[in-house]
Amino acid sequence: MALNKWMHWGMGALLVAAFLAGLPGHALQSDPPFIAEHVPSHDVVDGQWQMRFASDAETALVHAASMVELPDGRLRAFWFAGSREGAQDVGIHSSVFDPGTGVWSEETTVVSRDQISQGWGRHVRKLGNAVPVLDDNGRMRLFVVAVSFGGWAASRMVVLESWDQGASWKFDRALTTSPFLNISTLVKTPPLRFADGSVGLPVYHEMIGKFGEMLRLDEDNRIQDKSRIGHGRKAIQPLVLVDSPHRATAFLRNESDDHPGMLYRSDTYDGGVEWTPLVSSGLPNPSAAVGGVALSEGHWLLVANCNSVERDDLCMRETRDSGRTWTDRIYFHNRASWRGGDLEKNRFLNMIGEELEGTFGVIRDQPYLQRVEHNKCFPRGCEFQYDYPYVIQASNGDLHVLYTWNKSAIRHAWLPARQPGKGGRG
Repeated sequence: MALNKWMHWGMGALLVAAFLAGLPGHALQSDPPFIAEHVPSHDVVDGQWQMRFASDAETALVHAASMVELPDGRLRAFWFAGSREGAQDVGIHSSVFDPGTGVWSEETTVVSRDQISQGWGRHVRKLGNAVPVLDDNGRMRLFVVAVSFGGWAASRMVVLESWDQGASWKFDRALTTSPFLNISTLVKTPPLRFADGSVGLPVYHEMIGKFGEMLRLDEDNRIQDKSRIGHGRKAIQPLVLVDSPHRATAFLRNESDDHPGMLYRSDTYDGGVEWTPLVSSGLPNPSAAVGGVALSEGHWLLVANCNSVERDDLCMRETRDSGRTWTDRIYFHNRASWRGGDLEKNRFLNMIGEELEGTFGVIRDQPYLQRVEHNKCFPRGCEFQYDYPYVIQASNGDLHVLYTWNKSAIRHAWLPARQPGKGGRG
């Protein structure tokens, strides 16, 4: 009986800790202002998007791409890849895009599960999302979701450092982000910068309650403060668009029964110290990740699944009035007419082949077709999937979108600010 009593007290203490961890966070002091990194850009209505693959279809499953611009204008992309999500062979893969030649480099594994385990000194069961930051001194940091036990809700976030622009990595530390066993912190969306040189990292939690936060980290990866985004308990993967030194808007994936099939929204007017309660953005979305950029104050682009049901489309929306009204600018994919997961295999693969025909640099279709057939065809039929977009605007105004293409490849949509020489499949 005494043992049961202590077990109940212990469980109660854990629940109290979880409750306190889920309360809205507040910065201990006023944060420095945001840096609004707006780049003069072309009109997104015009121009020709070019489609490529950043990955090479040699790995069974790929997912959750991110990218960063290097000092010379090239891009380095990261994603996790392996035999299946959560498998022990999953590592962080990478390749580099040269806009001068329009070519992605060979895909390589840059971080392994064993590498993090050895640096951390503890067992690592699986790896997940990875988000890079390039500092002014040339150092690159990579924030990686790592799990020692359980599922993604038991994840922690570790930091690695690179001094060769992401080609090789050294373990730095695991972040202490939560008082509840320091678990259940994940990252997905691009970082932002503050005027004092610190980095803002949008993160989210999935244990007990699901909610977003903003962490502010110094150059030594120490958390200076954090704030809760939105004050709700059913929203994850916040994308933060900075308008001005004190104003930003977050769009969050909806995991609740309120406003089903819609993205959530929260705003800050004081540099991220406080965020408004979650409200519906009015934008349909099937509880899937969103990417985007702020081109100027109130002028935003969002890339997302643009229906409330499935991840079988991917579109770019534009607003010029801070989200009061939106216009659909381009559909990278729209397979809603074949929704249901029962599309006959041959017809499905023919349609996938058409997408490959419109892709620069694809020499052999067969590896991609085999991956897609394995990942997206089932006894009842086949289905399309396009998700997890990550969007940046380069310093020259180019727009870049990376996303998961049918779980089988990382696809790259590129809109040059200045059109390069014409080319096709090579």
